[in-house]
Amino acid sequence: MRWPARPRHGRRWVARPVDSALLRVARRLLDERRPYALATVVRRERPSSAAPGNTALITGEGRVHGWIGGSCTQPEVVRHALAALAEGRPRLLGFGALPGENRDIVPVPMSCGSEGKVEVHINPVFPVPRLVVAGSSPIADAVARLGGAMGYEVERAGVEGEDGLGRAAGEAGAGAAGPQGDSLDARARQWADRSPGARLLAVVATMGRGDEDAVRHILAARPDYVGVVVSPKRMRQVRAVLGDLGVGAEEVARVHGPAGLDIGADSPEEVAVSILAEIVAVGARKGAGASAAKPAGAPAQATDPVCGMTVPADGSRPSITYNGKTLHFCCPGCRARFEADPAAYA
Repeated sequence: MRWPARPRHGRRWVARPVDSALLRVARRLLDERRPYALATVVRRERPSSAAPGNTALITGEGRVHGWIGGSCTQPEVVRHALAALAEGRPRLLGFGALPGENRDIVPVPMSCGSEGKVEVHINPVFPVPRLVVAGSSPIADAVARLGGAMGYEVERAGVEGEDGLGRAAGEAGAGAAGPQGDSLDARARQWADRSPGARLLAVVATMGRGDEDAVRHILAARPDYVGVVVSPKRMRQVRAVLGDLGVGAEEVARVHGPAGLDIGADSPEEVAVSILAEIVAVGARKGAGASAAKPAGAPAQATDPVCGMTVPADGSRPSITYNGKTLHFCCPGCRARFEADPAAYA
């Protein structure tokens, strides 16, 4: 994507609004159910190539759309954007900020020798969670209806032996998808092929008709949550059958059953509330304990031995082989300085 030059009024930098092309990229990513991070320059002290309002989108693969500054800031913004996507939490970077200067800011060294300072806010953006509701029962209808009201993308799934999905999608709640001809096994394979951070939630409310097969297929899609509407006695049977079907003990232990928090629920709608409350609680616990690991497909990183800057190790930057090790540099200048006196930096 090509970006026009940043405007100036004399020597004064002017903050730029978000480019409409960037919004179209954001819409496409969400339509494809691909998470991204939104990075925005919120403050700067000259000299700096970035200006307040400069914005970029960073995909889970580390690709940058838009403008967020030059080689002094972009690699670190990408690295922290990937970490924010893994954690599911925003962060405010302070390039040139001193450790402890502001508890709300993550200090990042300004490694290009510039005395400027830049603050960049990074906010991870995720697609709407997909809620799969398996079964045609009053509780399944209530979960689909209330899940749609919560903003989930609801998808109904029938199981073998059932007489369809009960009510039509329009009666099941906002956001509910109608019946599909694919088998639950085939659809589970489609659900498994999703980007990191795209959440998959599943509730099996088949009321004893094909519980085990439905759970087995859904587990293959690596859901973030799967719950079964059963009694405690029936759930013990479900777990035993899953083991006999070859499902590992660790996977069986991930199944919530009986699904829902114990709130004394009685009606289908109350049971649905208890299940959705459990989904929210599970998501909150996972978010609190999330690691900062890179999402799958993120580019490898290296440290420039001359300036200390973090750079992508994907061949897009200058590099040399020294003592059998490949070294990556932010620019040809740093590589030339290393080649002139390797001992000073090795």
